[in-house]
Amino acid sequence: MVLIAPQYPVSLFRLFWKMGGWIVIIIGVFLLALTLISALSLNTAKRFEREGRGATATVTEKYTTESRDSDGDRTVTYWLTFEYTTLMGEEITLNRSAGTSEYRRAGVGAPFELQYLASEPRRTELTQGSFRTGAKVAQIGALVAGIVWLTALWIMGGWAVSAVRARRYGAREEAQVMQVRQTWFKVNKQPRFRIVWRDMQGREGQSLMHKGADVGGLRPGDTVGIYQGVKRAWWVGDVGERVPPGQ
Repeated sequence: MVLIAPQYPVSLFRLFWKMGGWIVIIIGVFLLALTLISALSLNTAKRFEREGRGATATVTEKYTTESRDSDGDRTVTYWLTFEYTTLMGEEITLNRSAGTSEYRRAGVGAPFELQYLASEPRRTELTQGSFRTGAKVAQIGALVAGIVWLTALWIMGGWAVSAVRARRYGAREEAQVMQVRQTWFKVNKQPRFRIVWRDMQGREGQSLMHKGADVGGLRPGDTVGIYQGVKRAWWVGDVGERVPPGQ
């Protein structure tokens, strides 16, 4: 049995996506978010260094809220309600989330020191230097994410380019299916599968991951088409035919 492959060449971007390019995009979004958080935190830290004013606040209430995500994991948020008076005599009451250490330190009725912005007195820093520390943490996270992103882009982009080159210039051969192997990877709780083959030279290869319905018709001993690349072969069912039939 020969599985019908895509009639037209699969685009480079689609191959990149199928080879895990979506992971690169997710890491890239995470990298951009960390970069933005770092820039905003650093800007706020500089504002506190320029126009930060000290005040003594009094905690009037402390409490926690709890939420659960779709997986049932619990998240606890710590809240403080406190009052303070600015140097201009403005009395301010705030309710805001706090870090674990800040929450544990605070006692109802007990005073604590904070900083606020002269131009924005409701903007506070409960622990001096916390915005600069947050900016540094975000910068380190962005650096790590950037390295991971570049590495993933290099690897997965290289795979996609290799597949396109094999389809354009590699020899088209037939190979014998050895097995349709279930992988550990699942999408919407449905496992993905790879076909494993042996080519005419006795070398083994495997396809990209597919839904069970896409490769369920293949059995050991069936014949499939492959394109030989420099380092590995690629299944025609993954990369598509070199040219449309009849052209």
